[in-house]
Amino acid sequence: MTSTNQPISEKSAVSTRTIQRAIIVVGVLLILVLTAFSAYYYWDRFAPRGAASPTEIAIQEAIQAVKEDPQNPDLRLNLARLYYENRMYDLALEQTQQLLQVAPDSQEALLIAGMSHVRLGHAAEAIPLLQKVIDVRKESATAKSDMILEMLYYFVGESYIKKGEFAEAIAPLQEAMTIMPTDADAAYQLGLAYQGLGKHEDAVEQFHAAVRFVPDFSEAYEGMITSYKALHRPGYTEYAEGMLSFTKKDYQTAEAHLLKAVDALPQFVPALLGLGLTYEKMSDYAAAQDILQKAVSTDPHDLASRQALGRVQASLKAMQTQEQSQ
Repeated sequence: MTSTNQPISEKSAVSTRTIQRAIIVVGVLLILVLTAFSAYYYWDRFAPRGAASPTEIAIQEAIQAVKEDPQNPDLRLNLARLYYENRMYDLALEQTQQLLQVAPDSQEALLIAGMSHVRLGHAAEAIPLLQKVIDVRKESATAKSDMILEMLYYFVGESYIKKGEFAEAIAPLQEAMTIMPTDADAAYQLGLAYQGLGKHEDAVEQFHAAVRFVPDFSEAYEGMITSYKALHRPGYTEYAEGMLSFTKKDYQTAEAHLLKAVDALPQFVPALLGLGLTYEKMSDYAAAQDILQKAVSTDPHDLASRQALGRVQASLKAMQTQEQSQ
């Protein structure tokens, strides 16, 4: 039996950023994946072409085991794990739904079911299942460093946003960022929540946090554009437009927007940095050095500007050395 679900990223399409959330939402699945990878490597190298893969064999064996002992919750849970890990989310749901009828408090079944709903885009169905797992895990002594709990808070918040319930999204996303303050995706989603509530000042603060952690976060710049326009701040809008072009490698358009931003906001370090980075990408290292020196002078503690300046100065030095050797 096969699934028609297409493989999708662990984040929703609206936020496919470099912060990678665990593909495995249940701790035991990590062991399963490592075992499966080793088996796949061996099969890929030595098995005859056309032979069933270890994954296919494992699923068929798990299906048969459930048929032979349908009342065994461990066998059904194992099959659900295999379906989930192989992105057969509808089939994973079938198994967990049957399991939850007899074991409604099974944390792993709730987790797999909730995450399967997330993957299938069923926001309303995902929230209560994931919240049940949160309610248990948040009482743990290790809750403040529990990355599975962080992930669950994130997906509950994201699901509320998909439902258009922006106020409800804020608390779980804030909890996610309490556990992992550098989660750019959670910052971005929090920005969307504030934006949905018309709180654009708070929204741009979160979008800036997102790009501070992940500088090429194009969706966050799009969010900035919307909120800065709502706030009637053209200089900042030019900055966000420029950085969006920068992430798309359209450096000439980025330069045009960022020059306007720097002209309007000469002390705004992100715009100075963005323009410097743009010149660096255009290999205009002299112009990059000039603008980055302004950024560092404006804020000597801005690490990104200092790093960029050091990189550009190294490129200039290398060019000078090459010219002298010719």
